[in-house]
Amino acid sequence: MLPTRSRLQSWNPESLVPAAAAIQAAGAAVYQAVRDLDDRIDRMPRTGGWEGAAHRAAAGMFSRATDRSSAFKTYAEAVASALSDGSGAISTARTAALAMAAQIDSGPLNVTDQWVVLIDPAGMSAERVAELEILAQIAQGELNPLVIAVDQADDTTSMKIVTTVAEEGINSDLAGPVAPGPAPVDEVPSPATAEGEQFQEVARAEDMATTVREITDTEDLTGNRVTTYTMMDGSTQVATEYIDQGLPSQQVYPPGTTRVLHTDKHGNWISDTMTTPLDDGGVKTSVHWSDGTTVTMSETADGVRTGSCITADGRESPLPDEFFTDPFPTLVGGALSGLETKAGQGIPALTAAELDKVKTGAKWGGPAIGVATMAYNMVSAETLHDACVAGVSGVYSTVGGIATAAAGGALFGPVGAFVGSLGGSWAFGYVGSVVGEVLCPR
Repeated sequence: MLPTRSRLQSWNPESLVPAAAAIQAAGAAVYQAVRDLDDRIDRMPRTGGWEGAAHRAAAGMFSRATDRSSAFKTYAEAVASALSDGSGAISTARTAALAMAAQIDSGPLNVTDQWVVLIDPAGMSAERVAELEILAQIAQGELNPLVIAVDQADDTTSMKIVTTVAEEGINSDLAGPVAPGPAPVDEVPSPATAEGEQFQEVARAEDMATTVREITDTEDLTGNRVTTYTMMDGSTQVATEYIDQGLPSQQVYPPGTTRVLHTDKHGNWISDTMTTPLDDGGVKTSVHWSDGTTVTMSETADGVRTGSCITADGRESPLPDEFFTDPFPTLVGGALSGLETKAGQGIPALTAAELDKVKTGAKWGGPAIGVATMAYNMVSAETLHDACVAGVSGVYSTVGGIATAAAGGALFGPVGAFVGSLGGSWAFGYVGSVVGEVLCPR
C-alpha cells in the first residue's frame, strides 16, 4: 500500500521486530511444552508410573502432537522472519522518503500529503516561477523512486506473510485454509503508474493556476479601478470596479458594478463574473463560463432572491431555494472566491472589500470557482449535513467534488492540491459543463 505522507509519518515499522520475536518465542514455547509432555509420557514405563495399551495410545498421541508443534514452531519462525525482514525493508524505505520530503520542504518547494512537489506560494517574477517549476519537476523525479520503494517494501512484506501462511499449512490442518483479507488500497495514486504520474502533473499545474504570484493596480482610460491577479502559471483574474462616469452615455456598466474576468495562461477566457446594482435597489450576480453555461442570481431591495442556470445547449433550470440559504453561501465566500456572502442573507456578490483581501502568495480560485463549488456540493449532497461536511472539512477540500467530476474521476484527496482540483479543470473548460449538468439534469 502507498500511504499518504502523514500516514507514513505515523508508521512504526520497528515495532514489527518485537512482534516477530514474540511470535517466534510463542512458537518455541508451545513446541517445548508439548515435547516435554511427550518425553514424560515416554519415560513412564521405566518409572513404573504407567504402561500397557492405554499408555501406548497416549504415547502415540503425544508423539503426533510433538510433530505438529514442531511444524507450528517452524511456521512461527517463518512468520517472524517475514515480519523482521519487512521491518528492515519498510523502515529503510520510509526513512529515505521522509528525509527527501523534508529536504525538499527546506527550500523554495514543498511536498504535499500526496507526495506532489509544489512551489511555495509567494510573490515572484515569471522568470523565477519558470526556474522553480523545473526544480519541482527534478525534485519530483528524485522523490518518486523513494515513494515507490515504500509501496514495494510494504507489498513485499505483506505477500511474504501471506505466502508463508499458505505454504506452511499449519492452519489448513487445524482450522481449514486461511484466506488473506482484501489488499489495502493505495491512499495516493502511485507514481509507478501512468495515472499516478499524470496525477502529480495535474496537481502541480492546478496549484500553479490558483496561487497568486503578483497583484497590480491600475486605472483604465475612464478611471475605473483595475486589479490584475497573476497566478503562478501566468493565468490572470482581472477585477474591474466601475465608477460613476457622470454621463449615461459613458457608462458601460452601472456605477458600483464589479467584474472579474478569468483567462488562462494562453489568454483564453475561462469565466466572467459580474455583480451589478439594479435600479430598484437590488443586486444581480452572473457567472458565464467559456463553454456557454451561465448562472444568474438576483435579489430585490426587499430581499426576494431568485436565480437560474442555463447550459450551453440551452437547457434552463431555476436554482433551488437552498442556493440562497445557510450554510452554503458562507462555504464559498472570502479568500477562496473573493465573494461576499452572509448565511441566509443576500446572494453571493463581488465586492471591492473582499477582493482586497486577496494577497500575493494566496491560494485563490476566483468567484466563478466559488459559485461552481456551491452548486456542485449542494446538488450532489444527499443531505444538508453531507454538504456541510463537504464544505467545511477544509477550504481546499470544498472543491473535491467538482475535481472528481470534472477530471473524469481522478483521485483528488485532501491534498495541498486543493482548489487545484478546480484550477486545471477550469483551464480545460470542464467546470461550466459540470455546473450545467448538476443544476440542469436531463
